[in-house]
Amino acid sequence: MKAARPLLGDVLEDRELVRKLLAQDDKAYRIFYETYQEKIYKACVYLLGYQDPDAEDVTQEVFLAAFKQLPQFEFRSSLYHWLYRIAMYLCYERIRKRRRQIASLNEELDEMAGPHSVHHSIHQENENEKSKLLSLLEEKKKLLGAPCQELLDLREAQEKSYAQMADILKVPIGTVMSRLARCKESLKLLMTKSMGEASYAG
Repeated sequence: MKAARPLLGDVLEDRELVRKLLAQDDKAYRIFYETYQEKIYKACVYLLGYQDPDAEDVTQEVFLAAFKQLPQFEFRSSLYHWLYRIAMYLCYERIRKRRRQIASLNEELDEMAGPHSVHHSIHQENENEKSKLLSLLEEKKKLLGAPCQELLDLREAQEKSYAQMADILKVPIGTVMSRLARCKESLKLLMTKSMGEASYAG
């Protein structure tokens, strides 16, 4: 009887794939992502909720975390189960963050609401604040430089997937994810600094 061909998910295949990933093999990056992306995304959707807008972002965070931790991977489980555990941790972190945000928002609304409050005025104020934040965001994006602007535009405005971005930019998916993460972090710092200065000025 002919021996069955080892599956990608077994230990031997995992070891070979990890070896190539650590050697920064571009093809291995694509195989790694395309093999596990859909499974991890489904796991995130299952926990976060059907068509949750954060599911794809959490999926990408899983791969970013995995690339950083890969040198410490000890093959005590399959790659998939390792990725799955990372996904569950990040999903629960996202859920905890949402709960804190909701609790904080409820407190703010309770403070604003009073016997003579007018819901329309609150709504209008929120819309004005949102408009100001969007304008500030666009202003700060221009300070990041053309490469970051292009990445953010592909991801947010054009809603391209990471695989599509890698094809457009002709770089590995892992490079796209790490560069985008750095750009988002830089933008976050610029926004935080500007908002802090505005609050002191106000």
